[in-house]
Amino acid sequence: MKLTPGYGLNVFTEDTFKENMLAVSRQLAQCRQEGTFNGFDGQPLYYEYFQVRDSRGAVVIIHGMSEFTGKYHEFAWYLLNQGYDVFLYDQRSHGRSCRLTDRIDLIHVDAFGDYQKDLDCFLEQVVRKATKGPLYLYGHSMGGAVSLQYLAEHPQVFRKAVLSAPMIQPLTGNVSPAVARWGLLGYCLLGKGKRKFWGSEEFDPEYPFSRSEDRSLARFQWNMEARLADKRLCTTPMTIRWVQQSVSLRRKMTGRRFLKKLQVPILMLCAEQDRLVSSKAQDQFAEKCSLCQKIVVPESTHSMLCGTAETIEAYVKLVLDHFC
Repeated sequence: MKLTPGYGLNVFTEDTFKENMLAVSRQLAQCRQEGTFNGFDGQPLYYEYFQVRDSRGAVVIIHGMSEFTGKYHEFAWYLLNQGYDVFLYDQRSHGRSCRLTDRIDLIHVDAFGDYQKDLDCFLEQVVRKATKGPLYLYGHSMGGAVSLQYLAEHPQVFRKAVLSAPMIQPLTGNVSPAVARWGLLGYCLLGKGKRKFWGSEEFDPEYPFSRSEDRSLARFQWNMEARLADKRLCTTPMTIRWVQQSVSLRRKMTGRRFLKKLQVPILMLCAEQDRLVSSKAQDQFAEKCSLCQKIVVPESTHSMLCGTAETIEAYVKLVLDHFC
């Protein structure tokens, strides 16, 4: 079954969000195609996609750290109603996809480039078999870094891309990124890479809204309820290796050789009040990349799609304008 686009953007308000999302969930369930595909190393990764009649193209969504496909159903609904097919998958160590440690809640990757290889497998095994139209890439936070690396290695696949609060470099507190990078590498060389990073928090079922990056209580509660209903969605702490790999990204992605590979128009949407990733690293990338347009979304935090209805509407309009 394919949805018929509504060609209107009606962002759900706070007081009607749950009612609207329950209705959306029912409609998405009727046309959802889902399953698993094999990652680059044969590991099973969960995917789902939704299609519309007379599609103008397909948007591939790459979620951020500790997220899952269901967190993007509201955003997917807005894209579907603008005539775009939407493809999503849970990255390794996330959601309903494979685990690389003996803990279901622990986020791990052997090398950050593995995420990029998985994306290539997703495109080959799922996306290209379901649609022949132009492809657009959307990546948030960690997914933004994955997207950027993929664009550099495969410059002819996507027509345009949106990087949402991309993790060019995570914030490392009082420790410099260089010290963090080399210090954590030492732990990895000692065989401790799959251990929980001591600075990461465990999943807290009573995590207060006031401490979150969300500005919409209704969306915060919706996503928390989903996580409480399925332990596979409760990924929160990271391994030492994951953190070591993440703090090593900036040097590569702001290097001249890397930037020369990029050939796709990029819209970088940055949060004005981001507390998780480095705005300086984003600025450095945007200044060096001639194909990148950087826009700061006013009064936004890292989780821009969980902001106020006004923020989400402005944000989605920027995405749609770029893809047109």
